[in-house]
Amino acid sequence: MTTTVVLLILACYGAVMYLISRRARRRASSFQDTIAAPRQTTLLILAGSAVGNQIGSGFVIGGAEYGAEIGLAGAWYGIGCGLAYFLVAAMSSFIHRKGLISLSDYLNQRYRGTVTQLVYSVSSILCNVALLAGQLLAGRAIFVTLGLPPAGSVIAVAVIALLYSNTAGLWGAMAVSSLQSAIILAGMIAALAAALLTLNPAALTAALPPEQFSLTALDGEAIVSMAVPIMLVGLVNQFSFQSVASARSLRTAQGGYLLAGLILIPTALIPPLLGMFGRAAFPSLPADQVFPSLLLNRLPTAVAAVILAAVICAVICSCNIAYLSTASVTIYSIYQGMLNPKADSDTCRRLMFWADLAVCAAGVLIALVMDDIIQVLSAGYSLTTAGCLVPFLGGLLWKRGSTRGAVAASLTGMAACLADFFGLIPLPYASLTCLALSALVYLAVSPLTPDPPVSP
Repeated sequence: MTTTVVLLILACYGAVMYLISRRARRRASSFQDTIAAPRQTTLLILAGSAVGNQIGSGFVIGGAEYGAEIGLAGAWYGIGCGLAYFLVAAMSSFIHRKGLISLSDYLNQRYRGTVTQLVYSVSSILCNVALLAGQLLAGRAIFVTLGLPPAGSVIAVAVIALLYSNTAGLWGAMAVSSLQSAIILAGMIAALAAALLTLNPAALTAALPPEQFSLTALDGEAIVSMAVPIMLVGLVNQFSFQSVASARSLRTAQGGYLLAGLILIPTALIPPLLGMFGRAAFPSLPADQVFPSLLLNRLPTAVAAVILAAVICAVICSCNIAYLSTASVTIYSIYQGMLNPKADSDTCRRLMFWADLAVCAAGVLIALVMDDIIQVLSAGYSLTTAGCLVPFLGGLLWKRGSTRGAVAASLTGMAACLADFFGLIPLPYASLTCLALSALVYLAVSPLTPDPPVSP
């Protein structure tokens, strides 16, 4: 009976969100409006969507899963999410002043040829695949709790997300994501209050080992692996550029991201706490199922169903962000930017579907073979950062940075990241080590291969 009620409320909730998204579609009259929504986004929508972009992936389900496994230290991923937005706020002035929609735009201005753009495009697409896989795993955790098989849950979330993709464009996805954020934040607070009422702190401390109550229970390398990839990727990921470009003004962009960071950092403690309460209450459950189980067993069914529906819809919105980011890279940067500058909006929108389908298939394959939401997300973030951050910051800070130096740095960083991920060459503090190797190559190769002077 509970499952039927939850699924019914989920269907109704999803239908309402779909109608809102369809109405928001009116703002996207062209392909560029779909992927950027230039100067349309208010401060609250930007902040809410930035929060929602994290809540719909590793922040809630992943944070609760880590809380059930390692305790309060599972908050470091969420803390990294908040710190990332402080960095984006600091970078917003540059993006806004240059009128950039993609990092590819800057790389095209700074370096010669198209190789640096292609390297960025590949790393960004791989990051979006990992982001999508993380969303699918988050959605799977909820549907499995409701009785669906794991593989069927992944495919169900993927199909729903693909059908919804690009329904509203960037502005609509951000507006709907803002609404989900408010509901989920309120729901997490309600769930924590209910957990405190039904399982007091004394019972919690008796059920869990003492080290799970410390933020520093993990060693430094483990904390870095959780917090640093998500913290740094905000400087180079596609969504940062698109959302800043969508802001009504520079102050809107900066204020929105600062507000999002201020919300996320303290809130990062709530999912691990819910995971800890869930582990104490349901010691035999898999870690990824303790959060939805806690909601269903500690809150009225209708309230729990609305919160779970909001999480699912936030997952779908985050999937849509991954699709829109992929479209921006593949269609805007590669197809329009390099192959067919005169392509019309209808052609670009048709190509978006095929790009979405390819990313969806890759995301499903990863979600079917991996289980750790935060590990999947961090791998994608690390790869993008390793491939793009040094050429970006190096190009800004060092006039002698050359095109070949940027390409060599990108390939070195990405190769080191992949070698570590697949266990070929385990690296200490991998996310930082890959960046260090990339920077060393950039500094070494650039003076040896300077770009030719610009013709007058």
